[in-house]
Amino acid sequence: MGKEVNVSIVLPARTYLQETVASVIVPAIRADIDILPDRAPSIFALDFGLVKLFNQNGTLKDSYFIQPGMAEVANNECKIMTQGVISAKEVSVYDAKKKLAEAESEQMKLFYQMVLDYQRGTRRRYLRTLQLYNKKLKSKKNVLKNFIFRPFTKKSDDKINH
Repeated sequence: MGKEVNVSIVLPARTYLQETVASVIVPAIRADIDILPDRAPSIFALDFGLVKLFNQNGTLKDSYFIQPGMAEVANNECKIMTQGVISAKEVSVYDAKKKLAEAESEQMKLFYQMVLDYQRGTRRRYLRTLQLYNKKLKSKKNVLKNFIFRPFTKKSDDKINH
């Protein structure tokens, strides 16, 4: 048998999963990353997404929906630290819709929306950091607009010419 990767998914209070697989794909912020044996030591920030575990023959062994977190890779070990995880086998479209409607926090709404998107065949980057600051950017939109375009307005041109 070839080299393998030891994968663990760790929640704040406990270890959720420990498996040995041929490879694992993690949902990093900018792109999904395939972790293979003998990968250089790395640390990745993780977005909402799907962790996929693969067998030696390349077939999908298991998959898990995760909330944002970090992945640490070193010495053929991949440690995924996240705030929440659900086995993809355990959640149906109906359950995800129900949980989305019941969700109170923005984090949980994004999580269950991501689950629904995957089940519908849609994949998008959630970039939670950008979403958290989106409201702040919208409120400062006019300030930025004035800062950028003010030098090119007629009043400012008149002031420069006089």
